[in-house]
Amino acid sequence: RDQPRSRGLGDVYKRQILLRLVNQILDFRKYENGKLELVRTNMDLRAQLQEWSHAFQTLALRKHIHFVLDVNDDRTDCLMALDAEKMERVYFNLLSNAFKFTPENGTITVTLSTLIKEENRRYVRLVVADTGSGISVRHIRHIFDRFYQMDVNHAGSGIGLALAKAFVELHGGVITVDSVEGKGTVFTVDIPMAVSYTHLRAHETEAELV
Repeated sequence: RDQPRSRGLGDVYKRQILLRLVNQILDFRKYENGKLELVRTNMDLRAQLQEWSHAFQTLALRKHIHFVLDVNDDRTDCLMALDAEKMERVYFNLLSNAFKFTPENGTITVTLSTLIKEENRRYVRLVVADTGSGISVRHIRHIFDRFYQMDVNHAGSGIGLALAKAFVELHGGVITVDSVEGKGTVFTVDIPMAVSYTHLRAHETEAELV
């Protein structure tokens, strides 16, 4: 009696995957045509990462993977103007890939920090590292290419990382990858920190009223 219900749920899941793929392709096409825009809001990236990571806790338990979230540093001020929806998709893509290629008893570590780069600009650095199978030199040069798939044994659209790179670059940031076959992979995202003008004006207005 449960078979039709299970089949129905499976169909719904397949439709969701297909819809997500279509949306990703449309977003990438907009990016290529210069029509994909950011909708920035002020957010605490540190708090958002903690919230977004909840979805992966169950997966980590099921796959017996040590999932380490090292972002709870109160000294790190990560209030900045970001497109929350796009940054969430960047994070989900990076974590999804890490979980896909990390075996049982492996480790996935997420860290968040700030640093000063060129022209004395302050950046936030997000690092997603895993102890998975790693990526060969042949594959790593194409890792951000659209529709590129490293492994036919791991299903995927091949557009997730390309779109993640596009979203990071829209924020004025860069994404890089380092990997050693058999040891693991590290994705690093650097994004310049900025608070939106409207947020600053609101604080100035409050100060004037006091």
